[in-house]
Amino acid sequence: MTLLFTGRKADLTPGLKRFTEDKLARLERILHESPDAHVVLTREKHRHRAEIVVHARIGRLTARGEGAEFEESLGLAIDRLLAQARKQHSKLAKGRKHGANRDSVRRSPVVAEIATPADSDGSTVVPMGRIPVKPMSVEEALLRFQELSDPFLVFRNPDTLRVCLLFRRRDNRYGLVETES
Repeated sequence: MTLLFTGRKADLTPGLKRFTEDKLARLERILHESPDAHVVLTREKHRHRAEIVVHARIGRLTARGEGAEFEESLGLAIDRLLAQARKQHSKLAKGRKHGANRDSVRRSPVVAEIATPADSDGSTVVPMGRIPVKPMSVEEALLRFQELSDPFLVFRNPDTLRVCLLFRRRDNRYGLVETES
């Protein structure tokens, strides 16, 4: 986790920084990532305020806490951040669970089944949408394909100007199909 501390009329001691890092480590476990956080500590007379802004994949989380000591205000702010993170994480998890019922990104908004001729075995073809064909070399396509979870990658080879299909074979090697011109 990347932490940035700002002190306004406040002494930033190593113990206070360590306390904040230890408490925010729980946030990393909830988010399953290492987010960036900005901690602003402000002292006004007898009040100690802590404001924490966290930039994560799920969005920006902010929380404020106020107390007699910085540890107390940081504890309040971090507890609020943890509650926000749990809520956002549960929303995403709930969306993933119900996402199976929705159309995937690759499907077109209206999915129509096309019946094959009557003499076939009764199988149907379901259109899954359109795939953009981007120009890239075979090496670039292989690197991009390894990052994706899709079973194939369609691209245009800039050297031959042909449409190519890259797929994973059963022996964990990669197959390349190139169209004829």
